[in-house]
Amino acid sequence: MTIVKQILGHHVTFGGESHSGWLPENAAVRKPTPTQDVALDITIESSGDGYLLCWSSPDNPFGSDLWFETLTDAEQAATEKFGVAISQWQTIA
Repeated sequence: MTIVKQILGHHVTFGGESHSGWLPENAAVRKPTPTQDVALDITIESSGDGYLLCWSSPDNPFGSDLWFETLTDAEQAATEKFGVAISQWQTIA
């Protein structure tokens, strides 16, 4: 794998989701999930036949990856998932 683009220390807030399931009548409404501000290292890596959008946090257990056919698709997913602006990417030579 070769890193094509990266952003180091991008802040994202996880959590804050409200309860969305069914509750019986007069039931107490659950509180939103706790929020946590996390600094993520986000990379786009070339896998030869596509691109992996990878993210990890050195201080927290947040991390995963998603595969995309094109670099543009990986960049768009980073925008939708983490609020990354195209201008934030550092291109790796």
